[in-house]
Amino acid sequence: MNRTKELCEFLAGLDPEMVDPENMLDIRYKTLDWLGCIIAAQGHSCVAGLRATITAAGGNPQASGAGMPEKTSAQQAAFYNGFASHALEYDDTNKIAITHPGGPVIAAALAAAEARGATFQSYAMGVAAGYEAMIRLGGAINPDHYQHWHTTGTCGVFAAAAAVCKIMGLDARQMETAFGLASTMASGLIYVFGTDAKLVTVGNAARNGLLAAELAAGGLSAPEDAFAAPGGYARSAGGKEDLSFMVPRAGDRLLLEDAYYKIHASCGHTHSALDALQALMAGRSFGPEDVASVEAQVYRTALQLCGGYRTETESKAKFSLPYCIAVMLLYGRCTLSEFTPEIRCSDAVAQYARRITVKENEAYTAAYPALRMEKITVVLRDGSALERTVDLPLGRPPYQFLEEKFFSLAELTVTPACAQNIRDSVFAIRDDEPLLNIGNQIRNLRRN
Repeated sequence: MNRTKELCEFLAGLDPEMVDPENMLDIRYKTLDWLGCIIAAQGHSCVAGLRATITAAGGNPQASGAGMPEKTSAQQAAFYNGFASHALEYDDTNKIAITHPGGPVIAAALAAAEARGATFQSYAMGVAAGYEAMIRLGGAINPDHYQHWHTTGTCGVFAAAAAVCKIMGLDARQMETAFGLASTMASGLIYVFGTDAKLVTVGNAARNGLLAAELAAGGLSAPEDAFAAPGGYARSAGGKEDLSFMVPRAGDRLLLEDAYYKIHASCGHTHSALDALQALMAGRSFGPEDVASVEAQVYRTALQLCGGYRTETESKAKFSLPYCIAVMLLYGRCTLSEFTPEIRCSDAVAQYARRITVKENEAYTAAYPALRMEKITVVLRDGSALERTVDLPLGRPPYQFLEEKFFSLAELTVTPACAQNIRDSVFAIRDDEPLLNIGNQIRNLRRN
């Protein structure tokens, strides 16, 4: 049995009839959401530093990096855009695979499509293939793999390779070769969470996946069944024994539909608890001054990654459930605005965080990752208690919310008129038109 080959045969065989109009519309919104994240990240020092490094290195002008006036090589553009799109921790995610599919997949697909003059439809087929690969492989290998490995950086290399292979028109054999090449370029440690190194894993996944596809097209050799063989990637990187999920069955829908959008600007492991608290606050009139204590019951991974109160940096605060609960109580939301240095260092937030406890619920741990159950109990000063449990984050808001999210992010960097032009470039392009205008729009980010 060669499961890698079976998956590649499915991905190589994806055609427009299998990606229905609703999927195509969702790909446009996934692209818009990704663009909002990368545009808003332009002011971050790590993104500015990487932009300067890539600009200094130069490269064959093939593809666009957001905010870079001149094109660079497709590989450099993929790395930069993958890195920057994850800087805010606001990009889309998937519960089963425990990953952010859009970061590496869209970065690689846009770079490859622009460099090759591919149409929007070709790009969309690449995105569909990349999301399918990411969620299939991540779902097969997790949750065991995620104890040490960052799925977005590891399975993301295979996903980016699948997207680019699809855009290049490679066949299943060539895609399996690309996966074999990707298997020796896939990395990313959970240990680096809370630092800029986490972003490097996303950039690496986009660039290395694109490179793997190009090398496969160039005739390089690689082992068969590199992901699922006894000595292959899954076994070597701590995956579980049963990898059957990686191969779609007849009648399965595209897993693109299972990637959910982020409502809150924090780590996805905080979202069920934040949804629960927000629902309690909406359902009953109480203010932060009425709260005596808050208890969050979560699954073990959420406790391990997000259980502590940390505010030293924006990234660390986004991985702090006590912090996120405190700002939700105080401000009624957990958006980018709640992660400024002034709020992170405020006495008010610290005061409320001291009233918050986070502990593991073993039943929730057993249900993870199929469910991301988290329970919030708010005890008020009058002695009454309010409880709410959320099985999974909301994650599928109306498209109007996604448009509002995009503008709120983009306008942190560009004028409303520029944001509108970028939005229109995503939705005005026909399926048979090349993506050049989108590349032009994200290169020329401006305030006026």
